[in-house]
Amino acid sequence: MQSFKIQIEDLIGDVADDTLISSAIQDIGAELVSVSPIQKLKNYIKTTAISSSGLNIASKKIITVEKGDYIAKEIGASDKAKYKDTGSIYASADTDPVYYVEAQSVFVIGAASGNETSGVLHFIPNVPTHDGDNVIVHGSTSVEHFPKDGIPLIVLGGAIRCLQRAIADRRTKLLSYVQTDEDPEMAQTEMLEVQAAQTQLQLMETQYAKSLDIYSKTN
Repeated sequence: MQSFKIQIEDLIGDVADDTLISSAIQDIGAELVSVSPIQKLKNYIKTTAISSSGLNIASKKIITVEKGDYIAKEIGASDKAKYKDTGSIYASADTDPVYYVEAQSVFVIGAASGNETSGVLHFIPNVPTHDGDNVIVHGSTSVEHFPKDGIPLIVLGGAIRCLQRAIADRRTKLLSYVQTDEDPEMAQTEMLEVQAAQTQLQLMETQYAKSLDIYSKTN
């Protein structure tokens, strides 16, 4: 695919701020991950090992956790003691594991007589990546571990964020013209450009809302 920068500028013209583009697509991508149906995300998961010391998940959206090919059930961190207690009706086992999240880390409990154990995390990066590890930026030409039908939404949503910034900048410039009254013709031109950009923004926002609705309802 073409880079996000090229695709966004094809929609709204020159942005001239690569940092803004990168920030916009990362924010939109993260929002899409958060609202994506789990069933949709299951087709794009990554896996990584969880040690007995736990695994930091600050940048990860949990899909499933397993221990020895057995799916672990999520429990509250405050309930972990009773799942470790062999005399409890809640006692876990290696074939009936559980997991909990505490301090932005995930932990697995297998046999109740032991402490936390190892496992495997199935997850999606909270922010889409271009190679599975590094987040997408303006020049990225691929997206990994993210639904393919969501990529056009990243482009459109990113373009909307960039256009919103452009409109805000133009309004600031227009205000300076009006306050100083130094160039009425430039003020008029700026006002027309702001109005045109606002019309375009409204159309794009409507398109994004419709596309997001379709995206969120498909697996």
